[in-house]
Amino acid sequence: MTELVRSAQATALGTGIRDSASMTAPAATRPRWAAHYRQLLVGLDLCCVVVAVALGYYLRFGFDTRVGKVTTYLGLGLVLAAIWITCLQYVGGYEIRHLATGPEEAKRVLRASAISVSVLAIYCFVTQTLIARGYVVGVVPIGTALLLLERTAVRAWVRRQRAAGRWAFRILAVGTSESVRHLLTVTQRAKGAGLQVVGACAEDLPVGAAIAAGVPVLGGIFEAADVAAGINANVVAVTGAGMGPTSVRELGWQLEGTGRGLVMAPALTEIAGPRVHVSPVEGLPLVWLEQPQLGRLPRIVKRVLDLVLGGLILIFAVPVLAGAAAAIKMTSRGPVFFRQSRLGLHGQEFRILKFRSMYGDAEKRRRELLELNEQDGGGVLFKIREDPRITPVGRILRKFSIDELPQLAHVLTGTMSLVGPRPLATEDSTYEGSARRRLLVKPGLTGLWQVSGRSDTSWDDAVRLDLYYVENWSIGLDLSILARTLFCVLARKGAY
Repeated sequence: MTELVRSAQATALGTGIRDSASMTAPAATRPRWAAHYRQLLVGLDLCCVVVAVALGYYLRFGFDTRVGKVTTYLGLGLVLAAIWITCLQYVGGYEIRHLATGPEEAKRVLRASAISVSVLAIYCFVTQTLIARGYVVGVVPIGTALLLLERTAVRAWVRRQRAAGRWAFRILAVGTSESVRHLLTVTQRAKGAGLQVVGACAEDLPVGAAIAAGVPVLGGIFEAADVAAGINANVVAVTGAGMGPTSVRELGWQLEGTGRGLVMAPALTEIAGPRVHVSPVEGLPLVWLEQPQLGRLPRIVKRVLDLVLGGLILIFAVPVLAGAAAAIKMTSRGPVFFRQSRLGLHGQEFRILKFRSMYGDAEKRRRELLELNEQDGGGVLFKIREDPRITPVGRILRKFSIDELPQLAHVLTGTMSLVGPRPLATEDSTYEGSARRRLLVKPGLTGLWQVSGRSDTSWDDAVRLDLYYVENWSIGLDLSILARTLFCVLARKGAY
């Protein structure tokens, strides 16, 4: 027994020495682009704040160049700029993991702006500085808007860099082969996130095996720290249930001081942040998953939004509807509208209304063109980029999604919603298994499918996006999709 105790103490001592050494080890070389990004962002943020300060002064005082006033507000502007940049740093506005994350980055900018106003108010109160309220009312909204626009532009530029294979984190994935493949699929699908899996430590595959092209198995799951150092990985991502709590904790100790991040990739997929909450209990972080908001009150709110926005859109679209109907009638034979059976809420059938964009014999000619179908999914989706059945006027209507506008009538009558899963033809719809959850909400005039590529989106991705919407519906998500729809229509991406 004594020997066992001594052996355990020696092991623990050795582990402690190794961990202490790792904590004082020189940090791993971080990506150069990370430092360049921070410098660029700080410089641009500072420019935005300075412009906001100047515009705020002009809106309040015009071209008043009295030395005393200019000096006072110049000093105040410098103080505000320092406060604003400091608050952005405090809320994590310059953390690399939030780079190009969109909503999360916007939240941090808004939070920093709110804190800046509070700090400025306290500063003025303590120093007895008199400041024109009109100046503050002008500077803060302008500064916030400029910061959001600047971050949006930088985010678009960063995503272009990442699409070209630059500005990406090198990731070592640790777990089972199945969980690693899932992580690889997600990172490849979201190239804008800048996550590149370059190797794996799998518990069920030997060293040398390939998880996928370019992603070899480099070691066992308990060799992750050494493997990460060998391939200069920036992040170690633990997936699946291969490692226990103690092993994960020790892996974190081994990575301390190396500059490498440790990420836990849970089994929860396609779940948005607002539904996920972490509650630590005795050091154990429990992940709570809220139920989808499909209750009565959310449906009422969504219905009110459909009636208000749908009615306004229909009023402004009347001239477009009249022009489209006249063009269809004058250029080709057949009815102005196209009707087809679709599945709605809870699988109820309804006849969808669209402007006719094809010749009258389009359905008969479909069999002749099956070999030209550019979509997968076993024929559920039928799309041809240069479909000969589409009329010249119909091609224009489709490019700008004008053929979909008659569906506003379904929105107002309650059969459809402005935002929701895409309604598929009854004879083509495959609502089996998890895909049947799409029927829990009304089909939409627009949705995640439309703002994510439209006809360029595969059937599997269309189902995934529809399910994501059902699981994570919120008013904020609907408004975001509506805003993105406008840009997608103008860009005409995937419209054919």
